[in-house]
Amino acid sequence: MRGEIFAAPLLAVGLLPALGGGAGLGTTFRATDVSIALEARMFTSLADTFAEGVLVHASLAMPALSVCGHRGLLSVCAVFDAGELQITSDPGIIIQSRRPWVSSIGLRLGGDWRFSERMALRGFAELHAHYSRPSVWVNNKETWQVPPVSGVVGVGLVLPLGRL
Repeated sequence: MRGEIFAAPLLAVGLLPALGGGAGLGTTFRATDVSIALEARMFTSLADTFAEGVLVHASLAMPALSVCGHRGLLSVCAVFDAGELQITSDPGIIIQSRRPWVSSIGLRLGGDWRFSERMALRGFAELHAHYSRPSVWVNNKETWQVPPVSGVVGVGLVLPLGRL
């Protein structure tokens, strides 16, 4: 069993009311061809104009758990995550998220490129199916809801820790 620490900038499509960016930081416990990882993710959206010119900003912090199978440099993972959608807007506007908890199960396809003994580059793409879907309400009218499916992509660094 060996450990790894990883960090990656992330891009999320469909998870927030507008295109979202963020970061993930985590640790992995890996045997030869199986691993389990715990990750903390933070996303924030670009401000987006909704109905009646209301500017909305969303953020989402979520832990993620992934279980992966590895074959050479490639990996396939099941990813489980959950978090609370936070919404802010212009003052004087009644805005809220209803059922703010978002949770999903996803499939990650990824690959590692080891460019030194002490560091590797990891790229991945995830497709998530949501089983709780928050919505955004502006002036008591629903303007957006998390779609049934969203995507996350990332490219980051992996630092092997050695045997545990």
